[in-house]
Amino acid sequence: MKKKLYGFLLLLFIICISLLIVVLPTFFTKDIGRVAMHQEINLPLLLNTKEDIQIVFFGYSGCVDICMPRISAINKIYSSLDAKTKKRVAVAFLDVSSPLNINLPSDFAKSFNEEFEGIYLDKSRVRGYTKEFNVHFSKSLMDDEEYNHTTNLYIIKKAEGKKKIRYIYSAFPYDLKQIQSDIKGLMDE
Repeated sequence: MKKKLYGFLLLLFIICISLLIVVLPTFFTKDIGRVAMHQEINLPLLLNTKEDIQIVFFGYSGCVDICMPRISAINKIYSSLDAKTKKRVAVAFLDVSSPLNINLPSDFAKSFNEEFEGIYLDKSRVRGYTKEFNVHFSKSLMDDEEYNHTTNLYIIKKAEGKKKIRYIYSAFPYDLKQIQSDIKGLMDE
């Protein structure tokens, strides 16, 4: 009798934990993976375009596991914007690996969308940009060709001659509707 009761209680416990794992995050995900802020930045390679909003992602060219799915998702976000909004939004991929071929970041970014900009960061710029955005990266211990890196998505806005990080998204998959809403809100400011 005790074995059946313990078995039943264990099964009930497992079901409750499973439900918490599946259901509980839906109550919090909207804000857990998103930070709103007004952090001013002064970096020359960002928002030096006609657009006043920029979506920024750090990674390295050829990154299959992290960058490709996220940049594909960024393309989905960008493609979902109406034509008027697209004229005010730029997308930049910043390569932390300082590849030997300086055109590689651009080619990589444009393979997702011709409008995307791939930015080559030489070793001196990598330090400044990653420090400003609190991006961490290191060579992979398993493969010399790969890097482990922070996977945040940033939205920057230019206004009155200043550039500010306005949103950071850390949860993946990205909340498409939330990011669209945040971009619209920035455009309406």
